[in-house]
Amino acid sequence: MDHLRERFIEQYAPLIGQFLDGIRGMDVTGIPAPHIPIMGQNYETAKYKMAFIGMETYDWEDINEFCVIANEDLKKAVSCYEDNINKLRYLKWASNYSSTFWGFIWKFLANFYSIDFNDLINAISHKDILTSFIWGETNSIERYQVTAGPRNVNPEIWKAVKRSSICFDSVNNLIKSVAPKLIFILNRNVDKEYILNDDAVRACGVPVDNKKEILSLNIDEKMKIRYHYLRDDNVHIMALPHPTWMGVYSGYSIDFYVEKVISLIKQLNIWNSLPTTKEDWKGKVDEINISTIEYKRRFIADLASTLMKNRMVMSGQQLQLLLKINNVLTSSGCNYGEKGGSGIHHLIAKVWEYYYNNKDFQTAYNIARAFVNQNGEYAYE
Repeated sequence: MDHLRERFIEQYAPLIGQFLDGIRGMDVTGIPAPHIPIMGQNYETAKYKMAFIGMETYDWEDINEFCVIANEDLKKAVSCYEDNINKLRYLKWASNYSSTFWGFIWKFLANFYSIDFNDLINAISHKDILTSFIWGETNSIERYQVTAGPRNVNPEIWKAVKRSSICFDSVNNLIKSVAPKLIFILNRNVDKEYILNDDAVRACGVPVDNKKEILSLNIDEKMKIRYHYLRDDNVHIMALPHPTWMGVYSGYSIDFYVEKVISLIKQLNIWNSLPTTKEDWKGKVDEINISTIEYKRRFIADLASTLMKNRMVMSGQQLQLLLKINNVLTSSGCNYGEKGGSGIHHLIAKVWEYYYNNKDFQTAYNIARAFVNQNGEYAYE
């Protein structure tokens, strides 16, 4: 079994057990099964790991059937409906491509991987890309009026099932287990009551209780695009309106949104490089190791140049704090010591020596003049 799939199952299987305990003994007939996110079979090997999260399904699998599977094997229940993605059944679901959830996803994938849209949705040769992402919903159990109400389900039974399903309704489940680099939430204004967790109130599934670890920006108020960056997990989240609103009410189009989103991916530098051919879907992204001496040399040289141009200086202690905040570590994997000691002065001196010995005297001069000790004295000449 793939490593990420193991982690995915380990995350969701206990939650399914918790859900079963919450609804045990109830007649839940008429309520669809909870929608557990589906991880495509090629997500593990995908270079660009993404998840697309909608608002809710409009009718889903039978809940009684789901409960039978789950009571026999919780792990099997996690992935029991993944053929909807892996056998490309979902290609038949969209009623149109201009205002639907799947229309947005397919148009995004076609644009992102430089594939003709019609070729993508009609050609089996693109199955690898079409099974390389995760599909989830902010509401694992649909709203009452969508399916349970028209089937005359007891509202109190539905409420109990809904309460039991809250454990699924957080992107943290995905972040903890399979760590998508980019998550699209195509339900920007989801009601908070559907995204409550025991430990925090969440907006669009994003934990809001530890604000210093989360950067949130209203990217475009008119287009209703919001962006969140979860620093500790290095996860980017784009909260967008539902594609129906995009295509029918926004005054733009899904194609316009797709182009906007891809430009934001570039602008926000979510990945160091984007695919240039469809074959680029697979492999590992070239991540920068910011703790290597090569990186630290370049960074200190660039920083020194900027300081010099602006007639500013920085102490070793301030540099140490900057490196610590950004998790740039020593060669032994530790933070540089506080108060300007434990290696930070030595690092600056070694970087200065490197550029001096390589006869890059301008960079060496910048470093010597830009960095000072705790007393404001030039200490690295």
